Amino acid sequence: MIDAFYGLLGRIGFTDPLHPPIVHVPIGLVIGALAFFAIALLFKRKLLVMTARQVSILALVFVFPSILFGVFDWIHFYHGAMIPAIRIKMGLAAALLVLLGLGIILGSEVRLRSAAMAIIYGLSFVAVLGLGYYGASLVYGRGALVAQSSSIGVAAAPSAIEAKKGEPGGKALFEANCQACHAGGGNSIVASLPIKGSKRLAGLEAFERFLRAPAMPDGKPGDMPPFDEDTLADGQAKELYGFLKAEFK
Repeated sequence: MIDAFYGLLGRIGFTDPLHPPIVHVPIGLVIGALAFFAIALLFKRKLLVMTARQVSILALVFVFPSILFGVFDWIHFYHGAMIPAIRIKMGLAAALLVLLGLGIILGSEVRLRSAAMAIIYGLSFVAVLGLGYYGASLVYGRGALVAQSSSIGVAAAPSAIEAKKGEPGGKALFEANCQACHAGGGNSIVASLPIKGSKRLAGLEAFERFLRAPAMPDGKPGDMPPFDEDTLADGQAKELYGFLKAEFK
């Protein structure tokens, strides 16, 4: 259902993640709440203390759609893989929810001098800074959707299995599904298990078996999501294998 939703957006020309545009709203509101509270303390304006609380309420409201679209993007573009930046963002989002909730409850009384509220607003600000930093690292840094270095399947377009026009199938499939975590044949999640020299490339059958049910060398499940036939057909898996074998042998 989520992929169908992104497919619909793609047909009208929108192929980007949904989370980044809306997440700026709660981030800006959290910063605004801190600014109003700081000004209230500085100039002893009790009315601005309540304004800071009201802005926090708006921030809390917008956190929920931001998280929802973040989950949609995570499932669609990253196939639900628990890469480090996403783990950290999840923790920071949970912390921000708690902090905003506490701030709204404790800030119901208008007080100019409240160490607890100052700490809450300050920690909320730190949380959104962290969310912004790790979000940007996913888009622009090592976690970029199309040009980074890692090891899970990432869709760079509305359909994870679409090959770019004019490019060989195996290469396009690698760029759309694997490059975000395996750029250059490496592995940014588990550096000791790169594609280069991997035993998984010893034969097509072994490669397809691993692709359908990824596992660590000890047999335990890893972070790489499975690619079933609906996501990557047998013919596409063969094309991808041929590209990997030639590129990273």
